[in-house]
Amino acid sequence: MSRIRHCVECPNCLTRYLISFSPYGNGSYLVTTMYGSTEEHALYCSCRGGALATRWSGREVMACEVSKAAYDRGYGTTDEIWPINNEMQRASFDPSTYLRNWKSPEKGKSSL
Repeated sequence: MSRIRHCVECPNCLTRYLISFSPYGNGSYLVTTMYGSTEEHALYCSCRGGALATRWSGREVMACEVSKAAYDRGYGTTDEIWPINNEMQRASFDPSTYLRNWKSPEKGKSSL
């Protein structure tokens, strides 16, 4: 059974890392930062000795299907973690899809 998770990929060794599973058992780690209003991720991959970071903005993160073994580790190879099609990936990062008809529960209440 596979799962859908957001991932980043090391451009050097092509290992794919699941966001929110850091630190990883292979010595790599992912830091999530906020730059303005855009979420940004910095990956320190063990293949580079942890010295160089690769950065991604929230729009560059991949939505992936993840095997059970890779999910249990938090990272995996391209054979274990597969990007899902671009249509689904774009939709997963479009907040207007979720907020289009949202109404604040506070709207209309008077404050003290």
